[in-house]
Amino acid sequence: MFMSEFPGKYGFHLEYPVGVVRFSEGIDEVVRSASVIKLPIFLYGFHFMKDMDDQIEVSPEDLVDGAGVLQTLITEPRVFSIHDLHALMMVVSDNTATNLLIRRYGMRRLNKYLQHLGMTKSILGREMRDQIAIAEGRDNFVCARDMVACLRAMASSPVFNDMLHILEKQQFQHKIPATVNNEQFVFFNKTGELDDVEHDVGFFVYKGQLGLFVGLTEGTNSSGRALLHEFGKSLLEL
Repeated sequence: MFMSEFPGKYGFHLEYPVGVVRFSEGIDEVVRSASVIKLPIFLYGFHFMKDMDDQIEVSPEDLVDGAGVLQTLITEPRVFSIHDLHALMMVVSDNTATNLLIRRYGMRRLNKYLQHLGMTKSILGREMRDQIAIAEGRDNFVCARDMVACLRAMASSPVFNDMLHILEKQQFQHKIPATVNNEQFVFFNKTGELDDVEHDVGFFVYKGQLGLFVGLTEGTNSSGRALLHEFGKSLLEL
């Protein structure tokens, strides 16, 4: 599928190595973020990582549906470290872990951090799976330019390798990485999906150099996945 044929909004960006732009289109299109909004939350936590060993109690009352494993594990209150909640948020996109971290850091503070990163069009407007907020018109939004700013900030962080160690364990590799049939590529990504939304954002290492990519689509799920797959194939031309 060519981008011109996509029935909706999209934003794509590719750098290899980081700082050398190979492709960029639609990067100012604002779309619903789905779970890629978890990346700047992840970066915030590691930026101020002095509390990573602190414990948070998770109760059945905290659980929300959708992605994650805490909804299966928690039948009575249990404690998890901040670090473990970050790992759950990234590796299995756990919505409950994300909400606990949003409450820990504060939505207003996180939105200020988005602006600090240069994510000027992005908004964290609600917790994960908050249907009341959605009904009231509050949602989470990003654009590809903002996600690039987030990725570049991650890559320049002194704890970047610590973040990569978690992202490397990502369980959802069915979008952009799925069509890169070359074992020399190693991916460190975060996906997101909602009805009519399909995203994939992250880093890759190829021939010893670090690259970054952003793929955001808001149209239909099937066409969004197809477009992400086509974008993934373009990495084989590097």
